[in-house]
Amino acid sequence: MTNTGRAIQYTRKSKKIRQSDLADITGTSVKFISDVERGKETIQMDKVFVLLRALGLKLYVTPDSIETEK
Repeated sequence: MTNTGRAIQYTRKSKKIRQSDLADITGTSVKFISDVERGKETIQMDKVFVLLRALGLKLYVTPDSIETEK
């Protein structure tokens, strides 16, 4: 979540949107946005997706290299 949080914070600041404004737009709380931007893990991914959409960001998931045991 750290990289996602940084991307949300960077984009929010570059668009000159305050956390309180983003909270109003997305129906989330300032605390939630602050937690996400600081990289706090959350199971509320639906709310994270709302933040991403509001800022015009997309999230891509790619497989990580998996080492197999012998």
